[in-house]
Amino acid sequence: MTPAPGSHRLYVAGIGASAGGLEAMLPLFAQLPATGRIAYVVAQHMAHDAHSELVARLIGRESRLPLAVARDGETLQADRVYLVPAGKDGVVLGNALTLQEPSPQFLSHPSINALFASLAHTYRDNAIGIVLSGTGFDGVAGCRAIKAGGGLTFAQDPGEAKFNGMPTAAIEARLIDRVLPVAAIGGALAGLFPGTEVPPPTAVAKPPVESALPDAALRELEYLVRLVHEATGIDFSGYKEETLLRRLEKRKALLGVTSSEAYLALIHRDTDELHTLQHQFLVSLSSFFRDREAFRELERALAALLARKTAGEPLRVWVPGCASGEEPYTLAIVISELLGNDRARHAANIIATDLNDEALEMARTGLYRHTAFREMEASLQNRYFVPKGQHLAVSETLRKMVSFEKRDVLDGPPAQDLDLISCRNLLIYLKSALQDRLIADFHRALRPNGLLFIGQSESPGLTGNALFVPVDRDQRLFRRRP
Repeated sequence: MTPAPGSHRLYVAGIGASAGGLEAMLPLFAQLPATGRIAYVVAQHMAHDAHSELVARLIGRESRLPLAVARDGETLQADRVYLVPAGKDGVVLGNALTLQEPSPQFLSHPSINALFASLAHTYRDNAIGIVLSGTGFDGVAGCRAIKAGGGLTFAQDPGEAKFNGMPTAAIEARLIDRVLPVAAIGGALAGLFPGTEVPPPTAVAKPPVESALPDAALRELEYLVRLVHEATGIDFSGYKEETLLRRLEKRKALLGVTSSEAYLALIHRDTDELHTLQHQFLVSLSSFFRDREAFRELERALAALLARKTAGEPLRVWVPGCASGEEPYTLAIVISELLGNDRARHAANIIATDLNDEALEMARTGLYRHTAFREMEASLQNRYFVPKGQHLAVSETLRKMVSFEKRDVLDGPPAQDLDLISCRNLLIYLKSALQDRLIADFHRALRPNGLLFIGQSESPGLTGNALFVPVDRDQRLFRRRP
């Protein structure tokens, strides 16, 4: 497809993505140039009740072009990006984007095939289809329609895609004109319009990928992870390499070790170093009422949950990755405040688990420095803690509500029929496949309408969106679908 000289007809690029699509779109939109000629419409597979505005904000932070959730009947304009909202299919009729109820002929929505087919019908050789990360085959039929109409098709390099099913399916069907890394697609589009200024590569906000790490560092880490597993029984192979490498380098710097060879020699001299490295990999940091607004939203949801319980029915909570105990004790305070003088009505059983022996010992001891209370109200601090030297000690009221045990979160929950799982700032350290597995485990362990509370930098992903409904997505609080 080559634009006709002097032609100023609008081109429309449909962008189709599914699992891993958000990670692909961040560098894509960071690099998209303003051509004055192309409008962009995004069909990103989302659960029916997914938070479209949040997805738009996340992408919009990186996008060089204005991006917003699409409105029905909106007229398309060049150099703007329109996100088809969850629960709708987007089709282009003339210069307008129409939002339709999902058609049963398409398995996933917003449907990529529906969008691409409408572009082919309306814009013919001015239609562009771009297939990004995702599982399944959505986009294949749409690319076929665009190619038949004389349009242009791109696919993300499958080797780069977090999930390569969709781009691979379109490529193997021989329907793709250009296979490129997402950061190069903007430059290729700019090449259609000579004179367009392309942003320098340094402007690209690339998501971390495994291939970005040096091979030698990955080989060393893989070997050390195997040694740690053999020595301690704890398997870190599912953790993100970037995180483990940062902590490995921190340990080496502390020891004054400057090479891999020297560190391996140290391990052979002192096998206890593998246990120390295991603890380094499990660095545990927390504080009471961390992210105070999130706990206020949780308190409201727990109040509604308790109101539905019959007298004598216990409240069951699990806190995996509990670190040194601040989070489970915070939950004990929230529940105590909700129950007030009626604590006998609902016994609270909070099980807190972690792999770090030192953190668990600190949690059981229940002594904390004053810096751990920076987000806690003074009245709560005075009610539930007592001074002990330079520290504050947990009251007996809280101690009776929380039990600590050493447990790998990947071994499954310690109990079923849970009312709340509070797993904050653990998912970010795990690879996506393990994140999805944990989310599914949490769903099975929770009672119908049970609550899942995760960290501010975490997302439930597409698996979570299918299994949980948001109570407050901004505060990362979700309710299990029945």
